Amino acid sequence: MEEIGWELVQAIGRFFAHPLTYVIPIAMLLLGYFRVKRERSTFHTRIFQMAFDLTAPLLPGFLAGLVLSIIVIVSGIAVPFAFIGLVSIILLLVLMTGRTNWLSPAFTVSTAVILALFLPEWNSGNAFIDNWLQALAGTDFRPVIIWLAVLIMIEGILIWKNGNKHTSPVVVKSTRGKWLGAHRLQRIWFIPSIMLVPDGMIESISWWPLLPVGGEDFALFLIPFAMGTNYTIFHTLPAPAVKRAGQRIILLSLLVGAGAATVFYFPEAALYTAAAAILIREALTVWLNREERTRPAFFMPRSRGVGVLGILPSSPAAKMGLAPGETIMKVNGQQVNSEKEFYYALQKNSAYCKIEVTDLQGELRHVQSAVYDNEHHEIGVLLVKERSTFDPSAKEA
Repeated sequence: MEEIGWELVQAIGRFFAHPLTYVIPIAMLLLGYFRVKRERSTFHTRIFQMAFDLTAPLLPGFLAGLVLSIIVIVSGIAVPFAFIGLVSIILLLVLMTGRTNWLSPAFTVSTAVILALFLPEWNSGNAFIDNWLQALAGTDFRPVIIWLAVLIMIEGILIWKNGNKHTSPVVVKSTRGKWLGAHRLQRIWFIPSIMLVPDGMIESISWWPLLPVGGEDFALFLIPFAMGTNYTIFHTLPAPAVKRAGQRIILLSLLVGAGAATVFYFPEAALYTAAAAILIREALTVWLNREERTRPAFFMPRSRGVGVLGILPSSPAAKMGLAPGETIMKVNGQQVNSEKEFYYALQKNSAYCKIEVTDLQGELRHVQSAVYDNEHHEIGVLLVKERSTFDPSAKEA
């Protein structure tokens, strides 16, 4: 027990000494900064504060890290320190590019597997680098591929269960030159995870590790890991589209798990499994983008009424229960078929607002709420633009 306690203390120290512990939150804040900038340019307001992109994914990411840590410790998946270092370098480079979709473990960890297979053949002439390359040459890829499969499954679950929350509305131009509404899921999850590294102070016992991988003794490392995604949804509401995307990634994790089983009998299968993970993950991205391009847009101007693209939190519209995808038919008893008519009808009553709205099932309902005295023209609704030329300075309703 004393050895485990000392290893935990060292693991925490290594975590706070790791550059990614600070780079990942900075990248999350930058994501929020550019989101707010885009929303202000499009709607003349922001949906959430900049820090929201850091705070909102924090709990799901930490829970994912806890689950990952339990799986690693119980099963005894031991990944060499040299390989963890290589993954950290790749994560750092990807974060610097700002390409959140490249933060999928199917890209980062699989790329590290391929590099670890070929880099040791290179002689740099630097003693430190050459020693590290020699350590990479001794990597046991059986636990690495199992770890990769678990990471991809966690990515799929995060996208499925957490990705549909707090998407950001955007307005984009179609290939025909028309402006359409959409929702963008762009997120980074910060996932601290305990890793087992061979050749430490913790001794294995008769029933542990459960998997016959890794060294005889282990060390604990608490490492900062990041996953990310970037998905713009045109043809439906965010929830069903994101759910399907997450489920497809979970299926990919099962395929990688089958590859991990193959590696136990054919070590050269590690290369093919890693390459297949990259290719299939990229194919899933292309598939999703193709679906969005070929299917009819969901958030587009209506022939009757005005479409709701987004709702500001804690606004009168949120209190009335208005939701993205619904269609506002009347405001204060006046039929509205354009953004201009909507604004005009709102100002007919500076203290109270009555709205007739068609919900997602096509049923008509009536909602009402008091509005702010000094902001009688605003209730917190972001509208689908009906003009062929979009004015970035247009205010939210």
